[in-house]
Amino acid sequence: MQSIVSSPPKRREEKQQASLIGFRSPTGTSLRTETLLERKSQKTKIGDNRAHHLASVLRRINNTTTFRHRSDLASFVNWKGNAAAPIHRWLRYREAYSPHLITKLAVDDKILDPFCGCGSILIGSAERGYTSTGIDINPLAVFATRVKLTPLLRSQLATIRAFVDDLGARMTSGALWPLPALSIASKVFEPEILDTLLRIRSLTESAFSTDKASRDFLHLAWVSVLETVGSYFKEGNGIKYRNKKRLKTGYVRRLEGKWQYERFGRDQKQFVLDVFCSQARMMLQDAKYWRKGRWRDQTVIHGNVLTMHQLLAGKKFSSVIFSPPYANRFDYFESMKVELWFGGFVDSYESINRFRKASLRSHLGADLNRPYEPVDALERLIALMDSDASSWRMGVPELLRGYFDDMRTTLKHCKSLLSNGRCFIVVGNSAFAGVIIPTDVILANLGLECGFEKAEILVARHLTVAPQQRNQLSQLQDNMRESVVVLS
Repeated sequence: MQSIVSSPPKRREEKQQASLIGFRSPTGTSLRTETLLERKSQKTKIGDNRAHHLASVLRRINNTTTFRHRSDLASFVNWKGNAAAPIHRWLRYREAYSPHLITKLAVDDKILDPFCGCGSILIGSAERGYTSTGIDINPLAVFATRVKLTPLLRSQLATIRAFVDDLGARMTSGALWPLPALSIASKVFEPEILDTLLRIRSLTESAFSTDKASRDFLHLAWVSVLETVGSYFKEGNGIKYRNKKRLKTGYVRRLEGKWQYERFGRDQKQFVLDVFCSQARMMLQDAKYWRKGRWRDQTVIHGNVLTMHQLLAGKKFSSVIFSPPYANRFDYFESMKVELWFGGFVDSYESINRFRKASLRSHLGADLNRPYEPVDALERLIALMDSDASSWRMGVPELLRGYFDDMRTTLKHCKSLLSNGRCFIVVGNSAFAGVIIPTDVILANLGLECGFEKAEILVARHLTVAPQQRNQLSQLQDNMRESVVVLS
């Protein structure tokens, strides 16, 4: 590099300038640029090496079990029909799977679903004349399932119909139901919408104070419309607000007054009444499906799957079928917090955090400090993860260790509760920090560890990798799948 000779007064100025523009290498590029290029090249090589090792590890893990492709199951493991199916549609989980799997998989009577959600399998069991038991830690899910499984008398349905038809006239006399202590309670609804909602809640509580079953029926209708009439909506791992619009470049604020008019119309009070009454009438219309089936022979329990051996002590089942929360960091208590708080299923941050901490370690809000027993295959995969990735820094390795430890406990309980029947697990694989986690294979092997004699994986459909990981995992995307693990 050519030396620079300068007079003493200019040395400091030129030193500062040199620090700004960088020294030049013989190739004409700055040393800083060369360093960045070297780091990028080094990172690419590390990424290539990681992908090579990952492919080898995944191949060895996949070779430990048997696969069978069942594309005919794709629409059943990723069920869209709960948006329109009678009774299921009263309150639905986006993550629900189809009750038709009972038939597709030849599931026997006396069914256990330890992650029953809003009751898809229990409803399917009732419709087929089977018996079933479901467990869930989410009190809203358990409440919704109980209402769906509790047929009302014709006289009760007639009284509810008359109440709904007369609701508009009753609104002037309705008091306001107390606002929950949720910090964003006044933010998730427009003022007039919130006022109308609280009056409807108060009227249903007072009109059916002596008839719990009818009151619960209307309360489910009320809870199920909150998002529709709200200024929020569920997205990803939480909620977003309707006053912002998502573009490719990010979120932009929508014009105040205009978006409310476009969403709710001129009369917000009437909008809420129309939506609530429409939901209640739809549920009344679906009530005819209660006339056939064994609706009262289904049991739903509010409890923790990790203690189901105590909840179900002395009981035996012919089949177990469930879809656990996937190891994808989604905290359903967070995304459903408005319904939980306004519905009265939690009344303090302590109570919702208690549920969150006790839940399966599939999300970062669970208690990741609980002890775990390592899974060898998982540890080999964690060792390949990019420690610079945000998911690593968030604590995903500990999440995964806890998740599979909880699933091991779940499978032990399932084995002890089964009387020589089969266990079906609907599950999807995930990817973190440049590594694909073959959840289906790991669960299949944990099932064998827990006493099942055979394991098979029915591959239902392909899952996509998040855009930020697509390039580095492009050659391994066959490992991203949604499957049914069959243990027997």
